[in-house]
Amino acid sequence: MTFNELRRKFNNEFALGEWPTTYELDAKTYANVCQYIFDNKGETSFIEIGKDKLIEIAIGPNNGIMFKNVELIYKPV
Repeated sequence: MTFNELRRKFNNEFALGEWPTTYELDAKTYANVCQYIFDNKGETSFIEIGKDKLIEIAIGPNNGIMFKNVELIYKPV
């Protein structure tokens, strides 16, 4: 599943209801989300330290990447 497909799934599945705090993903979807963040968030959400630019990425309590305030957890098959 791509980043945009995951976003649509969340919006359709949870909409205005209660969203989960964590959500388990397969390896391909987790990788697609990470790649999307590296490709797109780096342009708009970064911290400059000297000449270096660091991407701001939120990590949840289970070490999963945060997406729409939901911690994404990689679940091996």
